[in-house]
Amino acid sequence: MGIIKKKIKFFLFTVIIFLAAIGVYFVLNKLICQKLTCLSLKDNNQYKIKSVYEDNKYIFRGLYENGNNLLKIEIRQNSTVEEANLAIQTQITRTKGLFEDAAAPYPGEISDVIACGNEYKPVYSSKKQNGIDISYFEGYVNDRLVFGSCADDQAEYHDTLAMFYCAKQKKFYQLEIIIPRKDYVEYPKENEKILNSIGCR
Repeated sequence: MGIIKKKIKFFLFTVIIFLAAIGVYFVLNKLICQKLTCLSLKDNNQYKIKSVYEDNKYIFRGLYENGNNLLKIEIRQNSTVEEANLAIQTQITRTKGLFEDAAAPYPGEISDVIACGNEYKPVYSSKKQNGIDISYFEGYVNDRLVFGSCADDQAEYHDTLAMFYCAKQKKFYQLEIIIPRKDYVEYPKENEKILNSIGCR
């Protein structure tokens, strides 16, 4: 009878230790990896939160700043790879559609289309780095940080909009590296370094 009691006590002790270990793991993981800290990114710890647009258990959308540079981020929690791919394809279609020549509402003799110069159209690319597939656009955004600028006086920032899925985290990320145009023109490699540093922790 004493041996059975010892076995039960040992079993219960083992279960308690196991559950405690799982609890500690999830607590530490939550403390260590939150929002931007879940990513490998150049100067990650230098970015400070500027604005939070949305924050709940499903999605986080916010704007960070590091000196003159901005970082707009959207994180979708508990995403599947299929959901992430759909979000990426939707954003690609939406962004390309912004810059397709469209018929003018009032066709006339001068012009019957609204066109944006090629220098202002975001350029789409994709690559694999640090174990993830990244789809991204590079172009210019206005003072409201959105694509659609078709003139020098509107294109205030250079924007690299990167989209990718972190399988281990089950998170979809949309990250925008936003650099003042004058800084981008002077130091174009800075944007490239930030983009090349992106990875999942």
